[in-house]
Amino acid sequence: MSDIRQEMDNVISELEKRGVNPNSYLDPNNVGLGDVVEGVLQSVGITEERFKEWFGLKECNCSKRKAWLNSLFSWKKNQG
Repeated sequence: MSDIRQEMDNVISELEKRGVNPNSYLDPNNVGLGDVVEGVLQSVGITEERFKEWFGLKECNCSKRKAWLNSLFSWKKNQG
């Protein structure tokens, strides 16, 4: 499992070097892919805490991955 985490950390690091910055997508009127993934997982009971417990992790970097996904794919919330 740590190999996968290392690979993902490398991908995120490389994208950050190329200018993909999740902080530029902090507009509260936006929703992103990371938000959708988090919502779906939580709806079936998979939370950050459970994930860390299952794999014996102190930190899973879920928030960073969520921000990364949001920076790649985001759109305006439906205000209806």
